[in-house]
Amino acid sequence: MTTTSTSRRSSSSSPGGSPGSGPRVDVAGVHVVASVVADGDFHPGVVPAPELRRRQRALVDLPWTMLDQHHGVTAVDVLVPGGSDAEPGDVAVTGRRDAVLGCWVGDCAPVVVVGPTRLAIAHAGWRGLAAGVLAVAADALDEPIVAAVLGPTIGPCCYEFGAADLAAVAEGLALDPARVLGTTRWGAPALDVPAAVGHWFAGRGVTPTTVGSCPGCSYPGFSHRVRSERARHVVAAWRPGR
Repeated sequence: MTTTSTSRRSSSSSPGGSPGSGPRVDVAGVHVVASVVADGDFHPGVVPAPELRRRQRALVDLPWTMLDQHHGVTAVDVLVPGGSDAEPGDVAVTGRRDAVLGCWVGDCAPVVVVGPTRLAIAHAGWRGLAAGVLAVAADALDEPIVAAVLGPTIGPCCYEFGAADLAAVAEGLALDPARVLGTTRWGAPALDVPAAVGHWFAGRGVTPTTVGSCPGCSYPGFSHRVRSERARHVVAAWRPGR
């Protein structure tokens, strides 16, 4: 997968960085940006709505839609910029320009799926992957996939995983289990989420661009798995107006 710089500052056991210092990339006419710790917590269940909106606008000064995510496969069509904000769902899709789709995560994969005129963003934790959330995002796009972006996602380095759950993820992605298997830094079997996402898109002729790295050990974001943090960073995607 193609990669971009993760940050202009290195991370530590307590990741940090300067506001707006997270990675950005433009792919097939779609802008994608990831936040870092210094941009604040983007968890809508924790941060008061006025402060959340302020942080969103500080990152991208356009109307935002962030769904109430629950590791499911519900897709929500965003008909106007800022529409359907806080609705339950794990896939947001839009054909509107200047409509920011945000995915708040603390280890799970934020996946942007780009078509010629539409884009979708999926919250793809292991449960979502096992339930087929990437296929749901592709179906919601309802046009050919021309590009994809994978945001900061926990790596196999930090993600020890049991055999039964590994098999469930592989089945949900219609992949050989070997394609999702990795090894932790301490030598245990792991789920390799970036590889799993990459192999799924490869089956559709697309190589995702990777923005960021593992928030558990190298990306200056939040990690529930490694540090039990409740806060969340965000990945935002939008197609700018003409």
